[in-house]
Amino acid sequence: MSNIKSDVRPLFTYTIGGVKIEMPVRPYPSQVSMMDKVIRGCQKQQNCLLESPTGSGKTLALLCSALAWQRAEKERLEKLSEEEFQQKLVEWQQKEQLKKQQKEKKQKKPNTPEKKPAETHISPAKNKGLCLSTDVTISDDSEEEMAIFKQPVKKRKINNSKNLDVSDGNSKSNDDSIMTNDSSANNSLMTEDEDENIEPKTENNLPKKSKPIIPVIYFCTRTHKQIEQVIKELQRTSFNNTRSCVLASREHTCIQDSNIYYPQISYKSKTELCRDLLDPRARRRNSIKLRRTIDRCSYYDNGGLKISTYGQLAKFGVQSVWDIEDIVRLGISKHSCPYYGTRLLLKTAEIVFCPYNYIIDPVIRSSMNLKLRGHVIIVDEAHNIEDQCREAASLQLDQTNMNLAKADLEKIYKSSGNSVTYGRLARYLSDMSKWIDQKSDEIKIYDEYNRGVLSWSGTYTIASFDEFGVGLTAFEVFKKDCETALADLAEESESDETKNSKKENVENELEVKDENDTIENNPSKDQNTDLAITNATKTLLSSICSVFSLFYDEKYKFDYHVSLAKVMHLKKFEHKERGITNKSIAGWINAGAAEANDTRPVWNNVVSFLCLNPAAVFDELKSSVRNIILTSGTLSPMQSFQSELGTQFPIALEAAHVIKQDQCWVTSVGVGPCGTDLNGQFQNINTFNYQDEMGKLLMDVCTVVPHGVLCFLPSYTLMEKLYSRWQLTGLLKSLSQIKVVMCEPRRGDQLEELMTKYYAAVRGDEGGPRGALFLAVYRGKISEGLDFSDNNARAVVAVGIPFPNFKEESVVHKKDYNNKHHKSKGLLPGWEWYQIQAYRALNQALGRCIRHKNDWGAILLVDSRYEQPKNQTGLSKWIRGRVEKNNSWTTIVAKLKNFVETRQLHDSTVAAL
Repeated sequence: MSNIKSDVRPLFTYTIGGVKIEMPVRPYPSQVSMMDKVIRGCQKQQNCLLESPTGSGKTLALLCSALAWQRAEKERLEKLSEEEFQQKLVEWQQKEQLKKQQKEKKQKKPNTPEKKPAETHISPAKNKGLCLSTDVTISDDSEEEMAIFKQPVKKRKINNSKNLDVSDGNSKSNDDSIMTNDSSANNSLMTEDEDENIEPKTENNLPKKSKPIIPVIYFCTRTHKQIEQVIKELQRTSFNNTRSCVLASREHTCIQDSNIYYPQISYKSKTELCRDLLDPRARRRNSIKLRRTIDRCSYYDNGGLKISTYGQLAKFGVQSVWDIEDIVRLGISKHSCPYYGTRLLLKTAEIVFCPYNYIIDPVIRSSMNLKLRGHVIIVDEAHNIEDQCREAASLQLDQTNMNLAKADLEKIYKSSGNSVTYGRLARYLSDMSKWIDQKSDEIKIYDEYNRGVLSWSGTYTIASFDEFGVGLTAFEVFKKDCETALADLAEESESDETKNSKKENVENELEVKDENDTIENNPSKDQNTDLAITNATKTLLSSICSVFSLFYDEKYKFDYHVSLAKVMHLKKFEHKERGITNKSIAGWINAGAAEANDTRPVWNNVVSFLCLNPAAVFDELKSSVRNIILTSGTLSPMQSFQSELGTQFPIALEAAHVIKQDQCWVTSVGVGPCGTDLNGQFQNINTFNYQDEMGKLLMDVCTVVPHGVLCFLPSYTLMEKLYSRWQLTGLLKSLSQIKVVMCEPRRGDQLEELMTKYYAAVRGDEGGPRGALFLAVYRGKISEGLDFSDNNARAVVAVGIPFPNFKEESVVHKKDYNNKHHKSKGLLPGWEWYQIQAYRALNQALGRCIRHKNDWGAILLVDSRYEQPKNQTGLSKWIRGRVEKNNSWTTIVAKLKNFVETRQLHDSTVAAL
């Protein structure tokens, strides 16, 4: 008993809106406020906009409240279903009694003994133990899970029961619950033929209980690393038996060796490898090239069936709340595909975790076959959702890739039986390429980088397309042909090959032998065996269909800006056969005859369809789901979400931080140690005075503040200028004697190793100076989701106001678009939108400072513009009320030193207790 008690988690129970919520810890007031908003939003089917600072328990509050509501909603819907079934049962009994009486009257004859029919009495209030004599299918797994497969399993005979008691499940038959389950086509344990066999051999067909559809919680965040943290939170709650599923690409879940055929065949991605190993035509083609048999992926096993139900996971010791590492580890041990296994687990999951582009991007959502109608969407770290939506509705068409896709389709056109479809697709891309050539000839002015640009409104482009013959009519035909071509590649059809896998392997061996004898004399034979379009072509077709559907929509045709860029650059040609020795370009097979490693100057055209209205994508999403909950630690300023996304958010929250006032010290910094104005405008930051002053400022901060210091800069360009200047003046050497100085890399794949060195330097593991200074950029990897708790960031120095690059094409057109439509569409004027983008990036960076209730740190807002109250209104609520204005750098350093010493003394006192 003692062991059992020790495993029980202490629970703090709250009832909000009639929903019982269990928390593993006593919630903060901000958590209670957030849970209240989530419950109200789900109950009333209203969208929510919730900001709660990092470290305030936002994730735990979201999980517990959403899953508690789901549990309560399930009970409510099942009760309604039960009441409906009771009513139908009463009506059925009344009809049957009436039929029986009418039948008795007709069959009754004079002087003939009456034959008493067997009675079937069912109490209206007793309906759960209904049993009939028949064969039924049973399984160790739930009916909901096993309905996916409809596999033949063991059968059991159920005894007759003349007087059926259906009161409360206490039937005379132990197997009564089997017959009360839903027997619809999608949820039955049996095939349709088996369903027919178990129908009662009587005219008294009983009513069937409908199974309610329980809303699924889709919990989305930015990266898989963040999903891993969310799952750890869920595992420590009382909801850790919830059926969960993590959606991830093959790059994260495929367990096949990428170099299985290296060096003869190399693959650019796990997706390309997977498709080649599952497609019999691709395997046949590669078998011919390698002159040996290539088998189907040994892990596939009919789509990961060995790890595709929660009953199987439990049997293998994996909890229902699992992470990618758990399912990959299980897939390896059971020799079963985690990627396809998770796709099957998705069908019965109660909560689904995924990166939010899986939900937002229509192309990805369609490829994953996500059905979101009636479900709840929670988007954590949603401060970037406007940009994500615009990006999902935008498209860049590279003419080179279009021509490669056209060649790919023409190859199918010449060899496939369904040649009309592929021929029309190739012709449409060819016509689009001709339109690009025509417009490219109109470019007469080029900049110093040999780049020329033309741009038009969306409506002008549509008119130009119509004139050229690639307008709406041609696109509608193209779209239907795309659906046909993409259906040929649908992953659901992959299971069809299972039936003939053994036969196919034998055929492969014979074909390899026969075709190897003829391939040298007939090279076209090898080409004709590859009858499937490449994954790159599929992606291009899907993207065109998705974006052009919005582009031609009357509602959104004014929301696009189209530009054509013509650029000259040196191109290195490596056009060999796909995957053999050298990689192909963008995944397409090259039809040209260029020599390998041939480098030459070429002109390339890229057409950009830039969507300026994020509502174009978000509108479709919000119209199908139950409600959407957007949340982040840094949603402020919040006023743009409703207008930009074209969606009402009736429920909003700006929660206070859980820390005390003395745990975070915030000041604006207008002048540096030498009195130089630190205004961060472009003309000032390029002066040596500003750059030298910034170096001296960081020297003082690093001297006073122990351990880790983060310094955020508006751009990589400024970071590189400062670093170079400090190297030249010797200031960098002085800084390096106090702390290890690091710079955020432009390439994300270099960051992990650098972060390891940073944490080690903060701990003092590396020897030399104890502590580190990390120079980072707003909107970079460092400002998003990395852990800088406690000593990892005792101060954050925020340099300048991070406005987006005002010369960037997307920014220019977005500002113009908002200025033009801010009245008709209720958008913010262009300048206000521009400011909000700056402060949202700033708030995200400042959130690195405080990561939990007991954390502490200093924030320095280094720019004289922050001393004006109007430039503080965009800050998050918890920072806004803490900003001090100090007139001299000496005062700032003194206060900073006092703050650090006070907090260190407090930590020492607490540690001694």
